[in-house]
Amino acid sequence: MAAITLLATQTAYFLDKKIPGTSHYLLLAAAILLGAAIAAAFAELWPRTYIMPAPESSGIARAAELHDFYSKHENVDANTMLAEFTKNEMGWAQERIAKNQRINHYKSKYLEWSFYFTGAAMILNVATLFMRLF
Repeated sequence: MAAITLLATQTAYFLDKKIPGTSHYLLLAAAILLGAAIAAAFAELWPRTYIMPAPESSGIARAAELHDFYSKHENVDANTMLAEFTKNEMGWAQERIAKNQRINHYKSKYLEWSFYFTGAAMILNVATLFMRLF
């Protein structure tokens, strides 16, 4: 954000000087890129809600309870019930992890695009400076 602010200030200063020709168009392009960089940076910085609910009770304790409960019933296989419980718990955890990974992926992409937009604006500003010097 500091680099974006510095470049935006420089761009605004030179645009205010009403520099004619190609430099003016380079500065306009830099201003547009900086606007895109700001939007991408804010999208990356926007708070996200990660799904991190805690299980109601310890999974290990719950598995032991289920095994004890179903082992008392002759028509139900306790190991099958335990396997189903484990599958459900793992599925719940995998869904949560996948959703959090998607959130991180998008936040990473926004940061990457902010960097590219800022870099391109910096190149245009440097080109404008060199055009003014020579």
